[in-house]
Order: sequence, then structure tokens, then C-alpha cells
Amino acid sequence: MTRLALLVMIACGACGPVQKPCDTSKVGNICTIAGSGSNGYSGDEGDALEAELSLPQDTLTAADGTTYLIDWNNHRIRKVTADGKIHAVAGRGELGGTLDDPANSDFNHPTAMIFDGAGNMLVAAWHNSKIRKIDLRDGSIVDTCGDGRRAYFGDGSPALTATLDLPASIAFSPSGKLVIMDQANMVLRAIDPAGNISLYAGRCIIDSPPPAGPGPCAGSTPPTTCPMNSGKSTCGVLADDCSKPCTPGYEGDEGPAAQMRLAQPFGQSADPGGRIVFDPAGNLYFADTSNALIRKIDTQGLVHRVAGVAPINGEAQRGYTGDEGPATSAQLNNPVDLALADDGTLYFTDTYNHCVRSIDPAGTIHTVAGTCGTAGTTGDDGPAKSALLKRPYGLEWVNGVLKISDTGNNRIRVIKLR
Repeated sequence: MTRLALLVMIACGACGPVQKPCDTSKVGNICTIAGSGSNGYSGDEGDALEAELSLPQDTLTAADGTTYLIDWNNHRIRKVTADGKIHAVAGRGELGGTLDDPANSDFNHPTAMIFDGAGNMLVAAWHNSKIRKIDLRDGSIVDTCGDGRRAYFGDGSPALTATLDLPASIAFSPSGKLVIMDQANMVLRAIDPAGNISLYAGRCIIDSPPPAGPGPCAGSTPPTTCPMNSGKSTCGVLADDCSKPCTPGYEGDEGPAAQMRLAQPFGQSADPGGRIVFDPAGNLYFADTSNALIRKIDTQGLVHRVAGVAPINGEAQRGYTGDEGPATSAQLNNPVDLALADDGTLYFTDTYNHCVRSIDPAGTIHTVAGTCGTAGTTGDDGPAKSALLKRPYGLEWVNGVLKISDTGNNRIRVIKLR
């Protein structure tokens, strides 16, 4: 996938000496549990610290302590067991699941994973444009959503016949709906327990070309819905525009989620973005990645800005400012993943700032790991806030421990916070 800018910008060079086993007993310290730092694929059935990974994206921890990880550019799911060994779980390292080979069970850049109520693993298979289910007992893989095309069709129909465009993240709502960040379609969609998909939040609008756009249709005229059960609408000419991708936007704070617009990475050089998490009350938090914001949809269906400075004239206010002050006055730079602690603290990867930050229940923002604004590889066995990370994408909270997919360093690192 040389077309992805991600690969060019964060490939590993000299990756350092053999690492010591991770000591997770020291509160506030950071250490590595998987990955030698070298970008590649090796090490199955051996020590996870000596294994090669390629741009890991996410982790998921099972009840027995097994850490599953997405080895993104190897197109695989792997796991680290309690003895520190790494094993392959799913994927053969080949691009798979395309329209030409719909039965193929290989993955194409999976980005996120969760468990369902039966203990199966659901995977956001990003470039497959599908949600897939792995039965961890026998390794079988089935599709649960998406027909493999990259478009927007199918709301109000069975999820298996619907069309997604880069599904980046998934989470179960308290009511049992599976909510999907449909990244390139700039919306959130939901699958109900009966298996039908519908729009959850956001609008997929193809803006008019200048001078009428980008932005709302000229004269506040509402956009026209595209035909054939498409979820898109356009401010331009239906015949010309409905095949185009949705336009990133920013609208809707303090209003209904159905009127919201968001901005996620899209196009041939897009990185994964836009991950989501529910709190116990049912509020949905999501990374509005290309707007450099964290936003929330509350239980009444209203949208709120939680962190980041609002875009000005459509321009995201990217940067690094604001620690120890109000999160809504801080600048972020490409936030991607979210993790919610049991005390209500919201952690997120501030990916292009090369750090992990948090928002406490009072709304104050802090740096938790990394030196924001500086990329590097150092710091294991020392204070997490003195360490250097390199484009961390994934984040997971597990019983007082924060697991970081330190993507650019090809490692999984952890911090004991409690």
C-alpha cells in the first residue's frame, strides 16, 4: 500500500536494542509488550518483544488477559498470551475480501475490533469495506455488514446488502445496536439486533463546486437526495455528483445529530480515523479527526464539542496547545482513538502530535504519554510523559492500564495508571 502516506511517513529505521520484559507494576511508567520496533512480519510462536509488526492499529484484551492486536499493514490479527508469546489469529497477510473474491476470508487493512456478547470478535475491515466476525473457537470468518463496494447504499435494508466506505470503528450502544463510523461517508450508521442498517448520525453531502460551495447549498436551499437508496445528497447536479465522495464539513454543535456534519480522512492517501466509544449512560464520543476535534452525541441526540478549537471558515485549527486548561480551548492534531476509564476520564490518541492526552470529568485536558509535538522511540521503563511516541493510533483502557498502539514505532506499549 505505497499509496498510503502513512507508510512513507512513519516507516521504521534503526529500531534499537533487544528490549527488556515489560514491568507493569510501576505506576506512571511506560514499557513495551509487543514489537521489536522493526517494520515487518516475523516472530509467531516466539517472544512478542522480538516479533516484527507493521503499523499496529489497535488492541483488544480478553477476560483471560490475552491481548489481541491488529497488525495493520500485515493484514492480520495476532495475539499476545500470558506467557509473552505472540501468535497469528486471522488473516494470511494478503489483501482479501474483494468483490472479485467475496468468499476470501483475508483482511485488507483492518482498523478496529470489539467482542460481541457471544465472545466472537467483530472487526472493522477498513479497506474491505465490511464488518467481519471471527469465531475465535475455530477461526472461521463471516461477513456481517457490507457488500465490499466503496459507496453509500442500503439504509433501511439488511446490513449484509448495504454498502460502506472505509468503516473505521465499531461499538455497541447500551440498547444493543452496533454503531459504525462510516469514515469516507462522513456518517455514523447503526445495525439493529434484527440485522438492519440505518443512519445513526451525520449527513453525507457532496458540496457544490465554487462559487456556490463548499458549504451549504446556495441560498440555504437543502441538498437533493441522490437516487437508488443512496445515503448521499448533493448541492450540485445529481447526474454529475452522486458518484463523488462525500465532502468533509463542520456543522451541528448543540443541535440534533441528524443535522451534524463531520470531517474524516478520505481519498487514496487517507489514514484511518474517527474511532468511537460509548459511556455507560449511552453518550457516544467520537474523534472528528480531520476537524481536529473530539465530539459527543448525548442521549437526547444532541451534538457537543468536547475537545479542540472549532474550525474557522472551514479550516481545522490543528496544533498543540491548552494542557491544564479547558479541553474546548485546546488544539489537537488528528485525534484518532478514544478510551474511557471507569472514573469518566476520556483518553485519546493525539496522533499527529505523537502523544496521548486525557480529558478529566471537569473538562480539563492533560498529556498522559509522549512529548506532544516530538516523535521518537525512547522512554521505556521510565515516566510515560517523558517518553517519545511516533504517530500512535490505537488506545485501550483495561483495569487501570492504558494500552497504546504506538503505530509508527511498530510496538504495543502500556502504562499502569492506577
